[in-house]
Amino acid sequence: MLASAAQSAGIDTIIITSGGQDVLGDGPRRTGSTRHDRGRAADLQLVVRGTTLSFTNQSAPAAMLAFIEAAAAAGATGIGAGVDYMGPRTIHVGFGKSIDDHETLTWGANGSSRNAPQWLRDAAEAGWGAPAALADSDVAASDLAGAETPGRYAVIARTGLKLRGGPGPDFGSEKTLPLGTELTVTQFGGAWACVDVEGDGVLDGYVFASFLAPVVSDHAEGGVA
Repeated sequence: MLASAAQSAGIDTIIITSGGQDVLGDGPRRTGSTRHDRGRAADLQLVVRGTTLSFTNQSAPAAMLAFIEAAAAAGATGIGAGVDYMGPRTIHVGFGKSIDDHETLTWGANGSSRNAPQWLRDAAEAGWGAPAALADSDVAASDLAGAETPGRYAVIARTGLKLRGGPGPDFGSEKTLPLGTELTVTQFGGAWACVDVEGDGVLDGYVFASFLAPVVSDHAEGGVA
């Protein structure tokens, strides 16, 4: 999950400042809440081009917002950050208080959800809303099953999707494709898709495939012939 979110957001390195811990009663190595038990959460910092990203309670860098959105879309249910929580560089990303806790939650100072910075709430909720975006686009289950078939797709990343010069975050990005942009995928390769954005048969670059959904035409749905 963390690796795919980093790829999507263009994060070069993730520094784990606090990871897994012993379950209470099983060992002495405990550093955080039960969310950290058996590696189900991590406190981490994000590095881009050698610089550790930092934030304020009012705003955060675009790459950090993209990472949080991608992590939430990939399944993270508990995300915390705040200058008065763990400082201006560290965020918490993980799951619930127990294996059965699937509640989605953001928080800030004192572990309180009402103290979560608004940018954190917005980014996480955008990621958690990604499945809803798929439903709203009338994508059938059979279409999703064949999601790695070349053809017409649409961008479903709320904050847009970076178009890169190659299949990976190490390749530069000079353009962000807005939510809803339709394009043609010519080939899938792992987590990346090679795309023609202009529809002229010329390849324009690569995008992170998890934030694409197949486009269903009116003809496919029995529309006007």
